[in-house]
Amino acid sequence: MNWGISIKMKLTTRLINISFRGFTSKELDRVLAIEHLAYDTPWSKTQFINSLNNPQALASLLVVDGQVLGYFVALRALDSADLLNICIHPDHQQQGLGVQLFDHLVQQLQTLNLDTIFIEVRVSNKSALSFYQTLGFEVIAKRKKYYSNLEDAKILRLQMA
Repeated sequence: MNWGISIKMKLTTRLINISFRGFTSKELDRVLAIEHLAYDTPWSKTQFINSLNNPQALASLLVVDGQVLGYFVALRALDSADLLNICIHPDHQQQGLGVQLFDHLVQQLQTLNLDTIFIEVRVSNKSALSFYQTLGFEVIAKRKKYYSNLEDAKILRLQMA
């Protein structure tokens, strides 16, 4: 039975305050908490510290309304960068934050005149592979038994120039 009732609803959007800042060891506990929620085999505290202490490292945090919700760690080379780790808190994925964080990385790389990004991704990580391919990455090779559980990795490349 159709009652002929129509309800008009006002579309509301909530503006969120997104910012980026350098990732230093003082933020490590929050990052480690996100890392453990997001990955079956998370990076260790030592891995983060070693990366952050590398003079070629680029590392940033994505902050939403004052709360750290994402991060990346990359290493510069002569004309490229290796994206070692990028993550958005699992409760906040699929909201465009990963793209914004990646765009922030690209902006940093462009100011350094770096035009290529490489990343290794587990062959089983279909969502990450899809995400990177959406951004324009291409699979260029495979590394056999790359991860500690002997899973293969796909090597992806994004050519920005």
